[in-house]
Amino acid sequence: MYAFVPGPRRWRRPLLLTALIAFLPFSAPALAFDCGKAATDVEKAICATPALKQLDDELAAAYAAVKAASGPDAQKMLARSQKRWISEREYCSGDDQGIVPCVTQKTRARLSLLLGTPESGPGTAEKLVPVFLVQEGSEKQWDIDISAFRFGTPRTPGEKRFNALVDKILHKAKLGPHGEDTNGMTYALEDQLSLTYASPLLISAQDDFYVNEGGAHGNYGTSNINIDLKTGRTITIKDVVDEKGAGVLTSWCKTQIDAEKKKRVPDSIDVPYDQATRDAAIAQTVRDVTSWSIGATEITVSFDPYAVGAYAEGAYSCALPTKGVKALALAGAPLP
Repeated sequence: MYAFVPGPRRWRRPLLLTALIAFLPFSAPALAFDCGKAATDVEKAICATPALKQLDDELAAAYAAVKAASGPDAQKMLARSQKRWISEREYCSGDDQGIVPCVTQKTRARLSLLLGTPESGPGTAEKLVPVFLVQEGSEKQWDIDISAFRFGTPRTPGEKRFNALVDKILHKAKLGPHGEDTNGMTYALEDQLSLTYASPLLISAQDDFYVNEGGAHGNYGTSNINIDLKTGRTITIKDVVDEKGAGVLTSWCKTQIDAEKKKRVPDSIDVPYDQATRDAAIAQTVRDVTSWSIGATEITVSFDPYAVGAYAEGAYSCALPTKGVKALALAGAPLP
């Protein structure tokens, strides 16, 4: 079974599943599976749903294309990553929304990663290519699972800036024996990058991360890379709105956070922060554009654990309509 933790990536890989993944056939992810050999509920659902089977075939073709364009080391990382993804996809059999919607969502997200295509926007002029760092964990080496993408041939300052920020994520990975005293535990690091918007002028990528270095529980969160590809600069709140506009966005976000908190913590006695402290945290987070996942129709602002509630409450976020933000924006603001 997976262990539940609050945050953007709900399920963390246990040691038993990690061990099982290691015994999967190395060439298994290369081609779409034979429906005549479908064994699991997820595989049977794919084969019984023509649209989903077509999507799975597209994923297999994208996988093959990435493999063909990769060197030997990159191919090994790609195969390891795909095995883990296939294993985690099996948990769609118990998903509340149903197997088909769950597998469809996961497959589309994986396909976008392999193709380097955004969730919204026309895409960038230069091609984005996927990058994977995967390592099976033990008490002597970290369990690593990083999925990201970079510009294949960065030419402009914006493309080079984006690659430099992605490289910071990749460089966090401690590959090989670490020499740390883990007291028998397996330390873990996950970073999953998704492209929420991309155009020749703007790129927005969301990084959902999880790290466990011992202690009572791991830590998780969401950070974002938002680059003005025209200037090569990381976008700040001053590039988007003035202080009055930032106040309006804060008010919109606060209304959503307050409503959600009442659902999660109906008894105000259980709230660990006073109202003024929480309001200040909301205002600060809204003004930090690294908390923004920018999309064509919606901008999601994500809050760090403990920022506006207790760890047990889970992650909070608010959604700002992109059209509404643009109405408040400064002239020439780098928005979709």
